[in-house]
Amino acid sequence: MAATARMAFMLMVTLAALAHIVTTAAAASAENARDARIFELLDDSQDGSVSMTEFKNNQMLVFYILDRNKDLALTAGETHLPADVFASIAGNDGKIDTLEFLDVVDSAFKQADTNQDALLDRQEFIALLNRIRNQ
Repeated sequence: MAATARMAFMLMVTLAALAHIVTTAAAASAENARDARIFELLDDSQDGSVSMTEFKNNQMLVFYILDRNKDLALTAGETHLPADVFASIAGNDGKIDTLEFLDVVDSAFKQADTNQDALLDRQEFIALLNRIRNQ
């Protein structure tokens, strides 16, 4: 009887762990798909890199994608930024407006362009997104 109870317990723990792994993998997969789609939207020329011009031309598109309630301001929940990073950008009103967003995006491009070729390849872009998420 004790062996059966142990086996049942181990099965439940294994199933719970498996469910967590599947959920985590699904979330990561969705995030990767979203990141890839944003990169594709920014890459107007479809040459596998995003120039500063493409980045600037499309930065408001990124803003509108993030602004789910379409109030022209980003809340912490819409950006997925860590609370302290969001607060440093948002200022006193607790929201990131379009001008605050544009200021941050310009410096983000320059920081992300690690090889200083004035282009973001997919790897640099994904690294930028991951750095923002993990700050």
